[in-house]
Amino acid sequence: MKMQEIWNKLSTIDVNKHTEKKGQFTYLGWNFAISTIMEHYPDVTYDFLHYTDSNGMVKDYIVAPDGSCSVECIVSIGEHTKKMWLAVTDFNNKPITNPSCVDIANTKMRCLTKCIATGYGLGYYIFLGEGLPKEEFYTEEQTSEFAELMNHDCFKGKKKAVKDELRKSTSKTHYQKVLNMMKQRIEEFENEQAEAINQDLDNEMRGKINDN
Repeated sequence: MKMQEIWNKLSTIDVNKHTEKKGQFTYLGWNFAISTIMEHYPDVTYDFLHYTDSNGMVKDYIVAPDGSCSVECIVSIGEHTKKMWLAVTDFNNKPITNPSCVDIANTKMRCLTKCIATGYGLGYYIFLGEGLPKEEFYTEEQTSEFAELMNHDCFKGKKKAVKDELRKSTSKTHYQKVLNMMKQRIEEFENEQAEAINQDLDNEMRGKINDN
């Protein structure tokens, strides 16, 4: 069995309906990955690498000096063996210090899925962007600007609607779009106020002229 044949078969499978979200990242579901590769290659085997710590305990994960952890797995199909590693991270893809057994177990399955994807092609295109958000996350500067703009008189009685619009997405692009709309509304409001003041002044002047 040639490696190229395995890759060509698995990499052409559409996995878009079998993805999962972790924060702002998209991943291939591990249950789908395992069942699919078993369906095509029932002799597939996988295992997680074990390590012995300083106390003589055997663990299936590595503990770094800062308390963060990572796991490694191998997946074999016939004479072909692939290896992959993955850090235990939170929903923002940041390392978890002293992770729970659930965190480690979930990471092991994600590592296995990534090994299947990058080693044999199943859902490979999903992992091309792993570690990179589909869209850049909003910034602290944008949230500060939003709070400042919301204090404007033109949003009195409309704050809930504006906040609901903002919450439709956490992307930087969407936040900027909402901020631009708010700035435009403020400009229109102030122009309307200025026109109203000018109209009042005109009316006042006409009244004085008529009185004379």
